[in-house]
Amino acid sequence: MTEIPTLIIRAAEPRDAGALAEMGNLPGVRHGTLRMPHDTQSRVERRLAASGANHFLVGLIEDGSGVQKIVAEGGLMPGQRRRSHVGEIFLIVHDVHVGRGYGTAILKSLLDIADNWLGLRRLELDVNTDNRAAIHLYQRHGFEIEGTRRGDALRDGVLIDSHVMGRLRDAPGPRID
Repeated sequence: MTEIPTLIIRAAEPRDAGALAEMGNLPGVRHGTLRMPHDTQSRVERRLAASGANHFLVGLIEDGSGVQKIVAEGGLMPGQRRRSHVGEIFLIVHDVHVGRGYGTAILKSLLDIADNWLGLRRLELDVNTDNRAAIHLYQRHGFEIEGTRRGDALRDGVLIDSHVMGRLRDAPGPRID
């Protein structure tokens, strides 16, 4: 049985832009997300540089020669003002590494940041309705389908539907001393 390499999770850095652009351009990633084909390293660099309050994580594994390779990416974008209790999440996993638990690990890290460091009460995301593995992953972590957008995105010349999913945490009750 082949051992699955341990995932190392850390904040995304500008030096990751090339690998993130390459991963975002993979056919499976594009098929399962709203990413456009042929994203550039410079566009990813700008996104990372302008991250502000956003939290972008990468998951890396070491290949046999000790070189680290990015196999997953996730992001948490907190809302502002009257939506400061809300965060939007995205998650992608390298085509070759799907189904190995790397998406789960990144999602758990994002949920930890949202729950225990930012105190967010609502998390939301969009997912293509045919991305059953992602929908199942999100449901296992408390997300519910809140609605379906019909004909929401154009993929390979065909309009596809997407689900809006949300996860609510109960707000703390009043303190009684």
